[in-house]
Amino acid sequence: MKATCLALAALVPVTAAAEVRRHGGSPAALPHEKYVRVVSEADSPVQEVYVKAKDGVYIAAAVRKPKGEGRRPAIIFFHGAPGGRGMAQLVGWAKGATGGPVWERFLQEGYVVVVADYRGGDWNTVNKPSTAGVVTAIDDGITIIDHVKAMPEVDPARITLYGVSLGGNLVAYLVSKVPDIHRAILGAPAPLWFLGVALPPGGGRPDLSTVKADPAVAGPNIAPIKTPILILVGTEDRLLTIDTILHDLLAEAGKTVRMEVYEHGYHDFVLGPQGQNRPDLKEGEILMEGALDALEKSVAFAKGLP
Repeated sequence: MKATCLALAALVPVTAAAEVRRHGGSPAALPHEKYVRVVSEADSPVQEVYVKAKDGVYIAAAVRKPKGEGRRPAIIFFHGAPGGRGMAQLVGWAKGATGGPVWERFLQEGYVVVVADYRGGDWNTVNKPSTAGVVTAIDDGITIIDHVKAMPEVDPARITLYGVSLGGNLVAYLVSKVPDIHRAILGAPAPLWFLGVALPPGGGRPDLSTVKADPAVAGPNIAPIKTPILILVGTEDRLLTIDTILHDLLAEAGKTVRMEVYEHGYHDFVLGPQGQNRPDLKEGEILMEGALDALEKSVAFAKGLP
């Protein structure tokens, strides 16, 4: 896939290990057909895998492997809310069936691609580690990582995690608890619980433009992180404020972090079309110029390139 070039509007250094980059680009929809179904299913069939969780529940994962022998780098994708999407949805994403190019792009680069599920449930209970012995989405994520590390095709030292929206909250916790993850990409993450922001009782949502992190929660979660982190977010995303808070707290703690902010980017724009009903978007889910640029930056970041 040819990299898409965008104008760099601003470059704001934070520390030697952190920076924020702002990008322009067109808000127009691009034809996604040329970027999907680019890897033959004969060469890389989707494998449906069920991994046993701590409490005996089985977690679905769709796996595609590149051709060739030897151990390969792997990338594990954790989708957005809700948890419990099921195997059919995971398989569709892995095959590019919804129009999103991200999963196949990493397959083209020789990555073992794992599109993983995690459990749903009460948001304030399942999206953070439990102190009462409850098995949560965080436990599911660790279980998936352990499974992928043990795969004979995978180099366990080169595993990248990619979490979108609620999956970004999960990945933030995972790199806090599994410090040997090679790289982590957070696409429009919703790190509410990771930063100590709980949803109001009754299922309402906080005003995301005014939320603040709880230092007593965020500090201990951030402290163990050793993994370099790339944050991707759009200017039209209500999560931009909290994602900026996450970036700044990671930078202040001396973590290696970079944030790429894309003009016109809607929530989840980084994945392109996911086959979701989005009444909040006039054109629905579209593949944007910025999404392709973010994808190329993600590939380079996962490889450890600038």
